[in-house]
Amino acid sequence: MYIVIVVLLQYIILAVRHKMDEMLCRLCCQNYGTTHIFSKVKDMVLCTKIMYCCSNLNIQDGDGLPSHICSSCDSELALCYQFVLKCESSDKKLRSQSLEINSQVLSDSSPKIEVKLECNSDDDQYYNDLQNAIQFESAHKKLEIKLECAVSKISAKRKSPKQKCKHKSEQLCTCLVCGRQCANPSTFKIHMRSHTNEKPYACPSCEKCYKDRGTLKRHIERTHLSEKRQRNFICENCGKGFFSKNDVKIHMRTHTGETPYSCSVCSLRFTQISALQRHKKRHTGEKDHLCTACPKRFCTKEELKNHLTVHTTEKNFACPLCNVQFKYQNNLRKHVRLHSEPNRFVCNHCGRTFNVKGNLKVHIDKQHSEKSGHCAICLKNVPNIEVHMWRHNGQRPLKCELCPSSFYEQNALVRHMNFRHKKTDRYKCEVADCLMSFPSRPMLDFHTAKLHGTHIPFPCDRCSRSFYRKSDLARHKIGTHKERLS
Repeated sequence: MYIVIVVLLQYIILAVRHKMDEMLCRLCCQNYGTTHIFSKVKDMVLCTKIMYCCSNLNIQDGDGLPSHICSSCDSELALCYQFVLKCESSDKKLRSQSLEINSQVLSDSSPKIEVKLECNSDDDQYYNDLQNAIQFESAHKKLEIKLECAVSKISAKRKSPKQKCKHKSEQLCTCLVCGRQCANPSTFKIHMRSHTNEKPYACPSCEKCYKDRGTLKRHIERTHLSEKRQRNFICENCGKGFFSKNDVKIHMRTHTGETPYSCSVCSLRFTQISALQRHKKRHTGEKDHLCTACPKRFCTKEELKNHLTVHTTEKNFACPLCNVQFKYQNNLRKHVRLHSEPNRFVCNHCGRTFNVKGNLKVHIDKQHSEKSGHCAICLKNVPNIEVHMWRHNGQRPLKCELCPSSFYEQNALVRHMNFRHKKTDRYKCEVADCLMSFPSRPMLDFHTAKLHGTHIPFPCDRCSRSFYRKSDLARHKIGTHKERLS
């Protein structure tokens, strides 16, 4: 028994030491680690920042080494990263200035040829013209010789294509974060900006920034120079015009059915790499596009654009036949079918026709389902005669598990659970110093209008009374003025 206790104590001591080694700071190996190096800090993984500042370090998840750093090392790393970015931006600025100075010196040092003609007589004029022509031709030849020498020097510095390819294969760079292989250090540097979220190239006409010069050039051409651009590249199959040859190449895949980009997680394939990158966000759950009106996030810019119509009251889609306005194009499409194909949904049991598929479904549930029937008390056709009779008999068999309340409809029980027990603080009041929260948006709107607002939104057109909810106005008109809302 004593030996067993000793073994257990030794095992506990080893486990505690192993746990302490895991939580030790990976950078200083002295303090207790508090920040996980594989977590995101300001849209950037911390291990990426460490490897960007120290290129000789290789950090991988599950390598058996400590995965945390202390707060002091975290602050020092942030200062080091900012210093590296400052040095890189200063180097770019100085190199661009030196290029401008060199180009200006070359333009100033180019030979300037001036021809002066002094006409004293016909012979003198002929002689001067001939002399100036000879001087001009000799100066032009000297300039050509200088240009040829400069071109030969530049071509001598450049390597042959074979040597360039050999250099690329030797200098193959592999990203330690995502495993992507880059052909040269410059391409690897541009790729690392996708992990560090660095965008040094700013558009001079707007506030957008990009990680490489080519993407900035495409943005300027497509956004700010779109009026001057022409669609000179024509598809041979359909005659559609494009701005560049690469756009035609991508468009031809719609005719050939070529899908060169495949997803490594599922079996889907895509014609463009941008479509593949958007699709990969579905697997990773990454949602970069945040709605400014609510806390919802979306994977793509198109989804965010479609969502923003929820927060507006504009109805930009109108029916061409009856001029009814709609907010969504899908609703307009359904409405137009009512004009073109009236009563196209036919009941197979009784032959009755309907304009909308939902009305046909309600009709079948009430008239022709196994649970439906005709109530002899209220003379109504109901989809479930047994559940409907609970209302007349006063039975409430659906009990709430958290309180004594009971119901005779499943929808009423679900609504009670959400409003009373589960989602009671889903919508919080945004007014300062107000801590109220509500389970639904209409309840929050009623609270805001009644306690924090100065306007009563629903006035009665028959009397001087006003109401905060549309349902209260409807009850008022039914009970007082004997009128229903249209």
